[in-house]
Amino acid sequence: MAAASQLTSGASLLHNNLASSSTGYVASIHNSLNAGQGKLLLHALASGQSKDGPEVVQATSIRYLETLHGPVLVVTSTNGTQVYTEDASALIFFLPLSDQAGPDSIRYHQAACFVPTTQHMVIGTSKGTIWPVSAVAAGQYVQLHESAPSSPTAEVSDLCFSPIADAVVSVHNNGDLRLWQVSEDAPYTNSDVVANLCQAPVRVVSLGAQLAVADGPGSIFILDATTRELKAEVTAHGRWLSAAVSREDIGLLVTVGEDTVLNVWQVDPSEGIVSLHHSTVVADKLLCGVALHGSGASVVAYDSARDQR
Repeated sequence: MAAASQLTSGASLLHNNLASSSTGYVASIHNSLNAGQGKLLLHALASGQSKDGPEVVQATSIRYLETLHGPVLVVTSTNGTQVYTEDASALIFFLPLSDQAGPDSIRYHQAACFVPTTQHMVIGTSKGTIWPVSAVAAGQYVQLHESAPSSPTAEVSDLCFSPIADAVVSVHNNGDLRLWQVSEDAPYTNSDVVANLCQAPVRVVSLGAQLAVADGPGSIFILDATTRELKAEVTAHGRWLSAAVSREDIGLLVTVGEDTVLNVWQVDPSEGIVSLHHSTVVADKLLCGVALHGSGASVVAYDSARDQR
């Protein structure tokens, strides 16, 4: 049976606006037009306690990354990227923007993933670049080389690391999917591009030998991670698809959308065959985040202070 937990404020209407850690925290973003009112929202699943996190200004994404020294909370914004301890009680690292925006544009960071083979955290930017950060130990984070795409592209929408391709995969607001070869101490190389794969990608995740791209208009695209061949296209939601999350070890993909529906998809790790495992209407609200944890899944809705489990 679903249970609702109360957050301290309402979640903002951002893609993927809910993150979960391996040890039982979930976090969301509350942006505000009023100075000093934007903040992170934290909830401990075990105790059921919610609290305010640090102040944020125009945050764009939130994600827990499982580093070798434990989970860290990564928040991107128009100021750059803040990396916090799991409970957001301390700031570990700050990556500023590399340059200032022009009069007709806004610079920001967006999305993050972790590369376990090099212990790099990788951040996406509004310039279409990616920025690796060495994260070998707590308190020893070092920004590396900002890496440029091989051809002009749009803002990074999301990132993931594909173990089978041994590469970082980015999706961009113009629908491009790009593969980046990992480097220990040199800029990453953008080695492949699938141009105009979709319309407005919201999330990219690794699922064994496959990549799954969740597209805003409501579709899921499954690609071979090695060849980037399109294996399947599935109509997943009747309205805007706002968030997706995966369990790579069991081939599970969970999506939510503005149609109020949560869908659980099973993706065959070798063939890429997609089947609908479960579907439910969560609440009569605009869903904007979903996270998986040991006790199931949590969902948040726009302007709602409830975390539905």
